[in-house]
Amino acid sequence: MIGQYLFPNLDITFEKFAEISDWKRGYVVWGFPVWKWLMDHGAYITDFDTVDYEAFASEGVAGLKRTAAPAEFEYVEKNTYNLELESKRVKQALSHSNFTYIRRKTVWNDVLEEFNKPGICELTLNSRALKRESGFVLHRVVLIDITNTKVVFHDPNEDSSGAYRREPLEHFRKVFESADGPELARYSLEKK
Repeated sequence: MIGQYLFPNLDITFEKFAEISDWKRGYVVWGFPVWKWLMDHGAYITDFDTVDYEAFASEGVAGLKRTAAPAEFEYVEKNTYNLELESKRVKQALSHSNFTYIRRKTVWNDVLEEFNKPGICELTLNSRALKRESGFVLHRVVLIDITNTKVVFHDPNEDSSGAYRREPLEHFRKVFESADGPELARYSLEKK
């Protein structure tokens, strides 16, 4: 959805991004190769996260483990095809002139502020909590609209039922804020 939003004339498909990211069914999709592709095509990315990407890039898995929230690290370690390879890919994002990294815990006001800037936002949260279930599954969603009562978002899932999904603002915000390390990324063609 982000690729189509930013570059509607490039006919971006899920399959194209799956190829770029070297996606393997059943494993976590890391965004770093896709981010590099987007930035190489003129997109600017601002990312808020608690993970120390520099430590992940320089120390590998040990740097990620030291700085990621425990539940998040356990999930990605168990569900990533080649976690050490991702530590190498993060270096490409960090060194790109179109990438801005802000290392701190994201709060709801950050979401509102970034959402109201040019571009499109995506964030990570616990999809089990979003479904009102127990457990932890790290998941990215793309924000479409935020009103006083609801959040409308694209939830990429296997059965394709997540387009224009709606949740009450109070529940969505609670799920986001309850995460140990919520991540927020804004993609734009304007440097702001």
